[in-house]
Amino acid sequence: MSLYSRNFPETFSILTSNFDRDTLSRIVAFDIETFSPEGFPGDFRDPIVNFSFIAPLNGLGLLSLSIIGDVDLEGDILSLLYGFMHAFQGFYLLTYNGTKFDLEYVVRRGRLYGLNFSGVLSGMRHIDVYRFIRRVGVDMTRFDQKSVERYFGFRRVLGQISGDLYHLYYRSFLEEGSLEPVFYNIEDSYGCLRICSALLSFLAKKRKIDNILYSFSEK
Repeated sequence: MSLYSRNFPETFSILTSNFDRDTLSRIVAFDIETFSPEGFPGDFRDPIVNFSFIAPLNGLGLLSLSIIGDVDLEGDILSLLYGFMHAFQGFYLLTYNGTKFDLEYVVRRGRLYGLNFSGVLSGMRHIDVYRFIRRVGVDMTRFDQKSVERYFGFRRVLGQISGDLYHLYYRSFLEEGSLEPVFYNIEDSYGCLRICSALLSFLAKKRKIDNILYSFSEK
């Protein structure tokens, strides 16, 4: 039996109607994970099993939202994701290489369940932090997310997990209830937010932050 109602995007409005958006800074970082034991899911066939949002509060604090579930629950997981994205309409959406992977993957998998992610994403201003850092011209030799995090001195709690090993840790969640894959995904989202913050600090002397965000956003 499904854990969540299939009409979740509509019923979710009951929860979000009291959602105090003013407590957040209108920026949310996002990342997904797929169950891909055969390697990178370039054909969009592997199910989405995990996603997370990290949003800074107006002050010293963070909102962290994360969902993980069995492959058979992909439709329910995506329904939850759809509802959360509705709650974040008008926000800046940060991803790391999300133009090439996360967003297109969500759009394609969502179609299988009648979810129009293209529509809901059009209400957010997307910033691909990977493209952002490449355009800024930071002197680096590698631009994968972990290398960029190390460049800025950011340390991960779960440094041993990588995208190609995620499926092994995901199995440990299914078999033993391990939350390591959840925390790994959260660190991906948080790392994206931290990199963006570091880049904004780097450029703040030249341009106002609002103008920087707008010029690098995609709608």
